[in-house]
Amino acid sequence: MKWILRWYDWMRRQRMLCLTSCLLATVLLISLDLRLSFKEDITDFLPLDEQHQAQLKLFQEISGADRVVAVFQFRDSTKADPDVMTEAIDRFVATLEERDTAGLVQNVVYQTDLSQAEEMSEFIYSHIPYFLMEEDYQRMDSILSIDGSVASRLQEDYEALMTFTGSMMAGDIIHDPLHLFTPVTSQAADLLDRSSQFTLYDGYIFTADMQRAIVTLDSPFGSGETENNARLLDLLTAAADSSLSTQHASPVAVHFTGGPVIAVGNARQIKSDSLLSISIAVVLILLLLWFSIRNLRNILLIALSIGWGWLFALAALSLVHREVSLIVIGISSVIVGIAVNYPLHLISHLSHTPDVRQTLREISKPLVVGNITTVGAFLALVPLQSVALRDLGLFSSFLLVGTILFTLLWLPHFVKILPQRSLKPLPSLISLPSLKSLSPWLLSLVALLTVVFGFFSLRTSFDADMNHINYMTAEQQADMAQFSGMGQTTDDPHFLLSADEQSRRLALWREWTSRHRDHLSETLPQESARAGFAEGSFDDFLAILAADYEPQPLEHFRALPPSLLSQNIDMKGLNSTLVNGLSDDFNYIGWACAAIVFIFLWVSFRSLPLAVLSFLPMALSWLWILGIMVLLGIQFNIVNIILATFIFGQGDDYTIFMTEGAVYEYTHRRPILASYRRAILLSALIMFIGIGSLIVARHPALHSLAEVTIVGMFSVVLMAFLIPPLMFRWLVRWRKHFKF
Repeated sequence: MKWILRWYDWMRRQRMLCLTSCLLATVLLISLDLRLSFKEDITDFLPLDEQHQAQLKLFQEISGADRVVAVFQFRDSTKADPDVMTEAIDRFVATLEERDTAGLVQNVVYQTDLSQAEEMSEFIYSHIPYFLMEEDYQRMDSILSIDGSVASRLQEDYEALMTFTGSMMAGDIIHDPLHLFTPVTSQAADLLDRSSQFTLYDGYIFTADMQRAIVTLDSPFGSGETENNARLLDLLTAAADSSLSTQHASPVAVHFTGGPVIAVGNARQIKSDSLLSISIAVVLILLLLWFSIRNLRNILLIALSIGWGWLFALAALSLVHREVSLIVIGISSVIVGIAVNYPLHLISHLSHTPDVRQTLREISKPLVVGNITTVGAFLALVPLQSVALRDLGLFSSFLLVGTILFTLLWLPHFVKILPQRSLKPLPSLISLPSLKSLSPWLLSLVALLTVVFGFFSLRTSFDADMNHINYMTAEQQADMAQFSGMGQTTDDPHFLLSADEQSRRLALWREWTSRHRDHLSETLPQESARAGFAEGSFDDFLAILAADYEPQPLEHFRALPPSLLSQNIDMKGLNSTLVNGLSDDFNYIGWACAAIVFIFLWVSFRSLPLAVLSFLPMALSWLWILGIMVLLGIQFNIVNIILATFIFGQGDDYTIFMTEGAVYEYTHRRPILASYRRAILLSALIMFIGIGSLIVARHPALHSLAEVTIVGMFSVVLMAFLIPPLMFRWLVRWRKHFKF
């Protein structure tokens, strides 16, 4: 790493140039950072291909994911007067219309009538080719192949119209006098019938026990824009409080649920948990740094190094994208625990070697090697299908590159070098016993536990249920349990409306109508006149046969009710894809990170034994992590799976430093390993505190991050401290057989 020393020597002679170059670089980064815009969408983390992404987007838009449900319920079940409930709903809707001056509320539904069913029926008939499958055409061919079928069907229609309920059948008969499409329209009617769970009272929607009523509305912001949805929720809450306060001691209470409401609750809980955990972490980390470094300037320089790396990462990402997820930026904060290694190692090493140039000579190689291997591990995320994980890999890599650049290029010129006599040793609380003092039984216990954890690691499982990483109050969980049946349908993909399927079905329709259109256009008017129908009675049916249909975008089918639309999305396939994607991504991350790190270690050290020596602690710590997680019942999920690369990143940094320290001591006969161990332990404690403090979080996703971090940091540090020095002593003993 001679270029680093040359840069240091040059900048040392040109102090003004050093400061100017740092400021100009910072200004450039800030100007690039201003190009970025930010978004919030948790679904970016899902490992889905383009087809499933489109299906998921459609499902969110029109299957209720963007819907807010206002739940009205009686405070006292013994005083359940439905008229009182309907009055409360009317007041709420009127107050909401009055207060919604910004037009935030859309599609308010608090009453229903038969017109919705009629609109649905009209939509189905006007789009009938999209909903017919091959078996439907076989059935229709069978009907038309029977002699006299047209006349007999029309006679049945005429007799049905003469009955008491005939007026209710008129619409179906006009559109489908031969009952060719009946199975399709009947299924749509079945999907609209949700009377088993809800009942109507004067058009208002009540639960079957008449204790609750609901009002639904759509959020114009979807379920991802939590800031705007928070404004919407505040508006709804204010309208509810105002409308119900018009009566003293109102017997009706109201609360809100649905995708946007839960998303707002998640965002608020994350902010609350983050504030608490960050407060705890900042206090503990500052105390730890103060007792370890005892110099405010150097502590601030560590923060400055990481901040500059953060600016560098955002600037580099702005050259790749113009939009990045705020969730990615937030989760990337865990990478600070790796980035802090670079300035921390430099400043910590100065307590052992006060000469800055000598310190750079000794630590530059392990810093650069560790940085390259860690960056390589994070770049393994880039080929994944998940958009957010790709951005996370890029941002984390850029953050580490930016931090080490500042640490090696400018930090040495700003760090305060204390006289050697005034340097204070690190407190005993982060000092460790030497390797020689470790008893054989402890090493044997570690070996035994490695075998046990390795066995249990084979049972690692994934939790792909998004609800398990969502925060919901007890009230919201109860609502979800009661309303989860809204819009449920069978798994028959009869209404799958993907673009390819539309084209296929329209081809079937054109082929079928080419065979029957002319015959029906001639026969139907003749037979309808004989049956007693007026001329032109079935022009709507003939118009359907003559219409020229073309494939429609998925958004065109928003007119379908949620119950019908839930069949448009292959949710089983979507969930299966998610589970398989998580499993595949996890396996890929593990093998890719391992391969990248090991190959670079081999190239860097130019020695297979030293590469194995540095890699073995990471492999063993991974077995410990997986085994402990299984024993504690901790599962990987879509959030904490990213810690796989994080653990590799921490592990290779620690083991490379321990290996370099052991080689340096052996080559130069100068003790340095103790300094490395103290710096590693200090870094590990900072990371342990920084993310481990999330263990107090109530949000499931944040809590799961803390669980994996605590298990991971314990395993990584233990293996880094034990394995490299121990194996290096063994290699030295057998040095005649190995070259290193």
